[in-house]
This record gives sequence, C-alpha cells and structure tokens, in this order.
Amino acid sequence: MTNSSLVSIITPTYNHEKFIGQCLESVLAQTYSNWEMIIIDDGSDDKTPEIVSLYNDNRIKFIRQNHKGIWKLGEMYNKALQLAEGDYIAILEGDDFWPSNKLELQIAAMDCSDAVLAWGKAQNVDVQGETLYILPKSIKQFQGLSKEQFLALLLLYNPMHSCTVVCSKKALLSIGGFRQSKYTPYVDGPTWLQLCLIGEFLPIDKVLGCYRRHNQQISSSMKASMIKAGLYSIEFFNNLPQVVQSSLEKEIADLRVKLKQKERNSYYYLGRAYLREGNRSLARKNFLEAIWKGDSFTRSKSMLGLLCLYCGIDLEMIAEFCDRLKAKINSRNFLGRKVDE
Repeated sequence: MTNSSLVSIITPTYNHEKFIGQCLESVLAQTYSNWEMIIIDDGSDDKTPEIVSLYNDNRIKFIRQNHKGIWKLGEMYNKALQLAEGDYIAILEGDDFWPSNKLELQIAAMDCSDAVLAWGKAQNVDVQGETLYILPKSIKQFQGLSKEQFLALLLLYNPMHSCTVVCSKKALLSIGGFRQSKYTPYVDGPTWLQLCLIGEFLPIDKVLGCYRRHNQQISSSMKASMIKAGLYSIEFFNNLPQVVQSSLEKEIADLRVKLKQKERNSYYYLGRAYLREGNRSLARKNFLEAIWKGDSFTRSKSMLGLLCLYCGIDLEMIAEFCDRLKAKINSRNFLGRKVDE
C-alpha cells in the first residue's frame, strides 16, 4: 500500500525493561511503514535503554532525560511533539503494544475523514500478554455521534485508551499541545476534552491497541490521585462558556445531575484508595461521605468498606475477586477470537 502520511509515534517510558521489547517489535511489525518513533525515557534505572539500543532502525529516536516523574508527564509528551515531523500523532507507552495492522487501518480512515482523532477498541492484557478483556465491548454506540454528543459523553467517562488513538498533529498544536492539569497524573483526559471542542472523533470498530495491566503502572500505584483527577471533567464543564454548556445539556439529558452523581460516587473510590494506602482516617471520611451522598449501590459498597476498615478485612481482595469475575464475564465473547473482530 502507499504510505504517504508520516506518523509520529510518541512513546514515554520509565523502567519498562520487561515490556519495551514487545512494544518496539509491535511497531516494527506494522504493515504501514511510514512512521517515526520518538521514545522519551524518564531516567530509567533498569535495562530499558540497553534494550532500546538493540533495535537499529533509523526511524527510532531515543531521548533520555533526568527523572521528572508522573506530574511532569505533559512536558515529556510535548517534548516529543516538538520533535515530531509527522502529519499524525500516535501514542504508545513503553509497556503497551499494537496489532500489526493498527496504523494501516487508522491512517486510511483518517485520510478519508475530517476527524481530528481516530480511536478503537483496546485489548487489555496481563503481564504475560494474555487477554483479560476488550473495551469498549461495542463501538457502534459511538459511531455517528456529533462533536457535541461525544463531548457530552466524554465528560462522564472516557471510553478511549490512548494506545488506540491517532490524532491530527495540526489539531493538537492548535490547542497548545498535550494538556496536563495540576490535578491529573496523565495527559489523555484533559487533552481529549480540549481536542473534542474543535473537531469530531472517529470511532473504528477494530482492536487498535493492547494495554497492559501490571503492578508498576501509574494507575495501580496512584489510585487516590487518579480518582481525584477523574473529577477534572466537572471543572472543565463548569469553565465552559454558558452557550457551550447549554448545547451539551441538549445532547445528554440531566448532564449536570449525572456529573454531580459522578462526583458523589467518587467518595467510595477515594475511600478504597486511601484504605489501600493505609490512610485509615481519610478512608473513613470518604466512605462516610459516600454513604451520605452516593446512590444505593455506592452506599452498600461504602458500608462494606467501613466494615473492612474496622474489622481488618482486605477490601482489595474482595474487590479484585469481583473485578476478575466481571472481567471473565466481559471477556467471554472475545477470548479465542481474532484480535480485529
């Protein structure tokens, strides 16, 4: 096929020696060959740099910096963006990987569309690369939505994993590059909200990225911060011009009520996160807030949280069992099928 549009792949990495090889191999295996990969290493002290050096391909650019940490993630992304020469920007963190036809499918779709961003299903895998589940289950519910309709949904939850995203570099630069608020230990949520204000997103009903779950990742080690960051969308909505707020409310009934409920239900997750971190006083405070303000299901979970707190029961063990059971149910229709189905 003709590979006319250059794709710049941004890969932030930190201590990914167990996974960076598979990440690189999945890029080298792409059926679309017109890409450059910009790896920004945040001061890894494991063998990540040595492993990257084994891949002798002039399309791979490796930049090392002193360790700055997750709260400077936006700087890393924008450093790579400044170096990017492509028409499109793709994201692939050092512990994730892609199916081999990812870029071919996505760039063909983007070249025939006015959308500023394209995304698809994410295959969630464990440390060994075995499939846990695929999300979202269906892309059809997102197809045909207007910019305003999708933005309204995006305020409530983010169905897109960054490893599936390809976006227009021109559009990304027009919003000032990647966004990271002082509350968020990531860049995707704030960036997609800003980008959705200026253009439509194109959902593609294929698996376009593989996201790995492991204990060292940010989302496992900074639970309380991640939950607080999830409330950024409420602040974003409140700061929008009134005319934009009104247009979004027309797309989703009771949007303000749903955002408020999202805020209330977050107290349970904060309680669970603080309990996991050993901060019993903040865990108790948030569980009580959830019981007072949350819906009936949230109140029930929060009462269980308080019981675990006072009785010394491992809430995470119970929650992980429920998560695994849910994952099995969600993945039943996907396991054993081809990755692009």
